[in-house]
Amino acid sequence: MELLKIVELLDGQPNATRRAFIMEHLDALGVRYAEQPYATGTNLIVDLGRATNKIGVGTHFDRVLASAGANDNGSAVAVGLDVIRRHQQAQSTAGVRVFFFDEEETGLLGSRAYVAQHGVQDLKGLLNLELVGMGDTFALWPVEAARRGPLLQTFEAVAQHRRISCHRFDQIVTNTADHVPFRQAGLADAFTLTCITSQDIATAQAYYQALAQQADTGRLMEILAQAPLFRHYHQPTDTYEKLSEVTLSMTATAVWETILATQ
Repeated sequence: MELLKIVELLDGQPNATRRAFIMEHLDALGVRYAEQPYATGTNLIVDLGRATNKIGVGTHFDRVLASAGANDNGSAVAVGLDVIRRHQQAQSTAGVRVFFFDEEETGLLGSRAYVAQHGVQDLKGLLNLELVGMGDTFALWPVEAARRGPLLQTFEAVAQHRRISCHRFDQIVTNTADHVPFRQAGLADAFTLTCITSQDIATAQAYYQALAQQADTGRLMEILAQAPLFRHYHQPTDTYEKLSEVTLSMTATAVWETILATQ
């Protein structure tokens, strides 16, 4: 199934339906998964390959009510499912744990519940996926210039080998995403990947300049609206037609090759 088709099937569906779709897709692949219910939601977790030193791949399936939820975060769900498919197809022994978190949009509740119950001891790192359906450039965040880590540096090397532009950002408006509970629990090599365009980079530079000049919130939002990444963010217009199969496949390939290179 094309990755864009997966996003289309998720578009606008209630969160419970989106979770059920993931389960049906995993069943069709013949892949085992664990459900992790907690007070207000349910995570899905897929373990592949060896039992320890796994690479975590994070996604969240919930959406805000105002949005169809395509780029945020149906795109990541599609990539996560494709990573699982590739692992199965290759009959790989690489240690991977793919997360489909609930309730990211309401305070990272799903990822916080996972870390509270399971910790991070058996994880080597976490590559969290957020808005990965449009653009030709990788943005890694929050990743300051001096940060080091095997997963981080391997991903950058894979991107360089594939001649994909890859930039570090110390933040993208907010640093809130599902990498946060993992870092707070002591997993240093945890970060989020987002796909962007050159126009997004130019807008980010203008945004940070305005921020340094203490521009008011209205002006900051006006600048952000110029970025393709945020044009449909949390809006009813965040639908699958805005996304690119090429971008989704580019992301899935880079994540998969990073997993193989970190074994």
